[in-house]
Amino acid sequence: MTVSNIVNGEVFTVRVYKRSAGLVWANNYEVRATQDVPLAQTAIIDLVNRLVQLEVPLHRPEVTIDRAVISTYVRDSRPYNPDAFTSIPVNVSGTNSGGGDSMPVEYCLFVRRSVATGRSGKLLYRGTLSEAGVTVDGLRAVLLSTFQNSYQNTINTWWGTTWQVGANPFEMVMASGDENIQVRVVQGLRVSGRIVIKQWGNAYFDRNSPTL
Repeated sequence: MTVSNIVNGEVFTVRVYKRSAGLVWANNYEVRATQDVPLAQTAIIDLVNRLVQLEVPLHRPEVTIDRAVISTYVRDSRPYNPDAFTSIPVNVSGTNSGGGDSMPVEYCLFVRRSVATGRSGKLLYRGTLSEAGVTVDGLRAVLLSTFQNSYQNTINTWWGTTWQVGANPFEMVMASGDENIQVRVVQGLRVSGRIVIKQWGNAYFDRNSPTL
């Protein structure tokens, strides 16, 4: 597996890095090629652009989406293999400016990855929440329904008009395992009303980073 020669069925990890006020973190996505991809580099840049279009309207203006690192899911970079990953610069800021002041970076928007069988996955987004959108229910931080619906509408629009289009040679999946990779196709993204609090430096946001 390489990022320069992509064939049908291969699984890749896309790690999208954010930065704000000296802090850096990342979110991981897994994707699977649904066809042979003759122009791999062009397809990878397009893949990054699609995921950036998801993240830009979710993140606050203080957050810069810095770059994306695409790597083969199977760890084949030891010894070092330059074809196992590539880095695409992005450098765009979030556009989610409503709702007053931003919440601390520890407060995360919780988005479920829906699949047909087994447990759903999770995407936790730092730097997305505002004070006006958060309240307390039974001593727990939760999203107000209007803000939850707004995030969901943003994601639904992206899913239908940017992600699930015929020209996209990748599908979003949940992958696990090393040698015998288990793959489940993500059927949609659902915003949870529950806010997840993750302390700064939590390993969820910095998993298995390749050489940058």
